[in-house]
Amino acid sequence: MLGQGCCRAVLARGPCAEVTRCSCGHIHLAVGPVTLRLEEDVLRALGHTLVEAIHQLELPHAPAHEAEAQEPAPTGGWKQ
Repeated sequence: MLGQGCCRAVLARGPCAEVTRCSCGHIHLAVGPVTLRLEEDVLRALGHTLVEAIHQLELPHAPAHEAEAQEPAPTGGWKQ
């Protein structure tokens, strides 16, 4: 819900998502029926993570036994 006097400017819009900046400074990422309110640095970090995921999807698939042997991805350091 927008606060009193707030208005949003569209930063980007695609077929499945929209990113807006509220006049009070919040960044809103809407994907389908879900909207996330993010800080700008979190939006940037999310963008880098998505680019990396897309890059990994473009690589040839490793056989299942090789994928299990790989070290798990780090889980710390991200903000909610």
